[in-house]
Amino acid sequence: MADEDTVIITDSDDTVTETTRQGWLGRLGGSVAGAFIGFLMLVGSIVLLSWNEGRAVDAITALNAGAKAVQSVPADAVQPANEGRLVHVSGPATVPGRLNDPVFNVGHPSALRLERTVEMYQWRQNEESKSEKSVGGSETTTTTYRYVKEWSERPIDSSAFKRPDGHRNPSMPYRSAAIEARGARLGAFALDPSLVKQVSAFERLAPDSSAVLPQGFSWVGEQLYRGASPDQPQVGDVRVGFRVVPVQTLSVVGAQMNGTLTGFPGERGQTINLVETGARSADTMFQHAKSDENTLTWILRAVGFFVMLFGVLFMASPILWLASLLPFLESLVGAAAFGMAVVVSVPLTLTVVAVAWLAHRPLVGAGLIVAGIVLAVLIRRVLPSRKRVAATA
Repeated sequence: MADEDTVIITDSDDTVTETTRQGWLGRLGGSVAGAFIGFLMLVGSIVLLSWNEGRAVDAITALNAGAKAVQSVPADAVQPANEGRLVHVSGPATVPGRLNDPVFNVGHPSALRLERTVEMYQWRQNEESKSEKSVGGSETTTTTYRYVKEWSERPIDSSAFKRPDGHRNPSMPYRSAAIEARGARLGAFALDPSLVKQVSAFERLAPDSSAVLPQGFSWVGEQLYRGASPDQPQVGDVRVGFRVVPVQTLSVVGAQMNGTLTGFPGERGQTINLVETGARSADTMFQHAKSDENTLTWILRAVGFFVMLFGVLFMASPILWLASLLPFLESLVGAAAFGMAVVVSVPLTLTVVAVAWLAHRPLVGAGLIVAGIVLAVLIRRVLPSRKRVAATA
């Protein structure tokens, strides 16, 4: 088979099927590009894991120091003696007036935040691909493009569709947004906007029949709608929902600066600005903050590990390309490549994490390095023993 690509397209109203055939040598460029991308992913995972460990240690160190230094103060008076210090304040939040959406004129008489969610009914292109390899290393890929209509908060660019004719989306006239109250206060203290933005106790906003709406919009249930019929939406129809955070009791940990509660410059360059709804003690808020940091740390560790795993797999693309002369051989080599990627990624992840910790907590870092070495040795011993058992079976 020649190494030139052959494309066959068959159409129906909302479906396009594209078949591409590529020869063995034609796949070489893709395998080399895959290996390069895999190398970049490997480097990126090492950078991510190293940065994450340093970030985690810095954050926990700052929170531990803050928990020891914070002072709980009453909300009804600003005490000059606490200027520049880390303080904990609980009390009722207030706002100077009504909070309105500037576009739709919908609002709430006493809200800290107002959020609008705009969705437009649009065409979306869904893709499904299947690949088959033949003896000699050629590959045939069949991709089916299906066009469906759905509500989407983001504009979908129909110009990039395989078949844009008959599936064009209009421009999205409005976008989702969040509006924060200006001049919000916690007792006698002004609240910095960065603190207000953290409050996320949203609830649905009831329809406001007195609002002067943009042309074409009307209330349908708890949403604004622009279109002929919400039961039979057409491409280009728009619906808008609203949520608010009403004023309520807040607990804040931050710096007292000129009568304002704002972020506190903690240790290791970390900013402490904690907000929770309800009356919370300072100890509880710091415990929650440390728990959130630990969760984020483990999420980023998992991300770093999987980026490394797939990076190593992509780096094996040239080997899979060589093995693709015989499809059954490629599947065996692929399984072996995945096993190799696991064997490399698990100890390497532990080692990267350990080396990062050496700069912050040497004892823990050294322990992780030992654990990584032991794990690598165990894996190397287990794999040969399985091979011997398979050989004698």
